[in-house]
Amino acid sequence: MKQTLYGDVLFLVNFTMDFLTLFVTAQILHRRVSTKRLAAAAAVGALYGVAACFMKGIWLFRIAVHLAVSVLMCRIVFQGRLLPCCALFYGTGCLLGGILTALFGLISNLAGGVPTFSSGGTVLPGRIPLGWMAVAAAGAGAAAVAFGRYERKRRTAVEVLLTVSVFPGQEGKSLRGLCDSGNLLSDPASGRPVVLVAKRALLPLLPEPLLPLFSGEDVTKMADLPGEYLRAVRLIPSESVGGRRLLPGLLPARILVDGIERSAVIACAPSGTESFGGAEALVPALLCTGG
Repeated sequence: MKQTLYGDVLFLVNFTMDFLTLFVTAQILHRRVSTKRLAAAAAVGALYGVAACFMKGIWLFRIAVHLAVSVLMCRIVFQGRLLPCCALFYGTGCLLGGILTALFGLISNLAGGVPTFSSGGTVLPGRIPLGWMAVAAAGAGAAAVAFGRYERKRRTAVEVLLTVSVFPGQEGKSLRGLCDSGNLLSDPASGRPVVLVAKRALLPLLPEPLLPLFSGEDVTKMADLPGEYLRAVRLIPSESVGGRRLLPGLLPARILVDGIERSAVIACAPSGTESFGGAEALVPALLCTGG
């Protein structure tokens, strides 16, 4: 049976799918990524999707190539640890895949199109007029922009001013924080809530002896710290899509949230988290209430 492959249709479907999946993944991970990087990675994925139709050989080799392309796409968009990014990318793709497949199938039926390509039991729509394709692309783009604006508006509404003095006598440093009900980290020793601070914002506040511990995230460096610093350092257990880890943290001399003094510990966010939606810290919700 002869099969017809419409490369432009397949490319557009894959590009839309990959772009939205990477975008949503970045939002979940609180990563600020450029549209150019998203488009470049999505184009790589879309080109591979077309090329994969002609790829032959041992199935293990095809799987290896597929995984390598996925890692490359995540590498284009994200920095730092790629394993959690790739895992979340695949999970998000599974969710959006069904939605987009149904959308293009509906458009194909409305436009009078017929299925034209089947591979591994997957049927893709074909013969979709250019006007309908433009509507689909515009709709996907509008949805992505609207979601981005909603996220920015939601985050701006809960933005707080964080003022931190790491050691007594140190001038307070002001940071932009987001009040986050999902930040449930706490210091095991004292039970105090933990403010998660991006590394680029935290390192300038620290004295030289603490930099190896916080910049390299190697908790074994604690053994090399002088006693005066060791008393302030904390190890904060954390669990995320990247697995369990210990985050380096410390008990600051003073911390203010919107001008109100609070009792809290600050911890260094994992590498790759340059900011939280434009902010520099995630503040637990219980520290954002007045009084």
